[in-house]
Amino acid sequence: MKTVKALIPKSIKIKWKLTFWAALLILFLFLSYTFVQYVVIMKWVNNHERQTIQKNMEEIYAFVLEADSKQEVLESKSYIEILNEKHQLIRIVSENNSVLFTITNKVPQSWVSSKSVIIEELVEMTPSGDRLLVYRKPFEVNGFKGTIEIVRNLENFENLINQITMLVVITGLVAIILSFVGGRILSFQLLKPINSMIKTMKSIKETGLNKRVNINNQRDEMTELGIMFNELMDNLETSFQQQQQFVEDASHELKTPLTIIHGHLSLINRWGKDNPEVLERSLNLSLNETNRLIRMVSELLTLSRGDFSTTPTMLEDIKIKGVIEDVVENFLTLNRDYKIASTIDISSNFTLKIFKSHLEQIIIILLDNAIKYSRIKKEIKLHVRLQENNLAIEIKDYGVGIPEEDLPLVMNRFYRVDKARSRKNGGNGLGLAIAKRLLEYYKGSIEIKSVYGEWTKVIITIPIR
Repeated sequence: MKTVKALIPKSIKIKWKLTFWAALLILFLFLSYTFVQYVVIMKWVNNHERQTIQKNMEEIYAFVLEADSKQEVLESKSYIEILNEKHQLIRIVSENNSVLFTITNKVPQSWVSSKSVIIEELVEMTPSGDRLLVYRKPFEVNGFKGTIEIVRNLENFENLINQITMLVVITGLVAIILSFVGGRILSFQLLKPINSMIKTMKSIKETGLNKRVNINNQRDEMTELGIMFNELMDNLETSFQQQQQFVEDASHELKTPLTIIHGHLSLINRWGKDNPEVLERSLNLSLNETNRLIRMVSELLTLSRGDFSTTPTMLEDIKIKGVIEDVVENFLTLNRDYKIASTIDISSNFTLKIFKSHLEQIIIILLDNAIKYSRIKKEIKLHVRLQENNLAIEIKDYGVGIPEEDLPLVMNRFYRVDKARSRKNGGNGLGLAIAKRLLEYYKGSIEIKSVYGEWTKVIITIPIR
């Protein structure tokens, strides 16, 4: 195997490697079958020749034993001539190695010397290049001892073997050609999906990420590979588009406060140093924009990092009801004109393995959004309950709502349904993205339902570990 591998250059293409190995396998199977067939035929023909000479010996031996004297043995020549076959010699030899008579058919007497034996023997020899089968068997008739000798020329056997050998050589050469053709066809069929992927990759390199591999109706490993490649490219294209959108949105969001800060600093530099009112107002506005930048950068770090240095198994059990009540109370203190109707259907001792700061941040984000977008009807409903093996927290407001086409996009970074109103209300469009990121850490989920102009409901679920 190492020798065969050494014959294949390392730089050869995989299609030729597959062709070579497939052809080698097909050729090996064919030659193995042919060799077994050759051996079986050889053995069968050889046994057939031995059985034939043994049968002739039995007939001649039985006839000779019926004789009463040496003379009658000599007279049996005419009958033995009838029994003799083509390419066969029959000889009667006396005890002193003298030949009584010889009957031959295309077998020269000089090929095998006469020999008297005491024990029967069956041997093969090639005295003149031809393969001979010699059978000798002793007999005794009324005190006369002799040997029946049959010499059978295996010329027909040799001709058959030569024909089989020639057939094996010819079919072997044909098999080599067909095996390489079959191997090439096999490698082409196996590599067809891979070649399609290579072509698609080249197209992607030249034109972009919108190309995909054509999938056939067959469900084999290569088809699965093509499907996996297409799914990978879909995810890559989505990720690339999200990253591109994130960079564009982040650049836009960062540009606005930086431009404002730069404008106020320029204003201070020109005449604000001598005007206390301009100086104070510009500094205050610059500080507000700086704080907004700090919050935005902090939120971006939360999204990218997550601050998830602790594994869930190391988390402490947190009493959920108390945490939620504290957050609601703080919001009511800051927003006295709002009504938050909270229904918490869990016991005070119910605990969950979660960072307290994470749970607080998630609820704060949802309540903050509910307050921002419900300026007219200032009513918010919060419902906490156990749902199968999950903790479900539902927050509903009666604000502007979200259009149906925007629902799949609201959790994207920087995405805002009404950018003008959102900027006026504050925020960077990162809250829901952060909440989703935090929930994913705990294998949780977030779902948003809304009727535009009437209400919005956000439902989060966290598995109870």
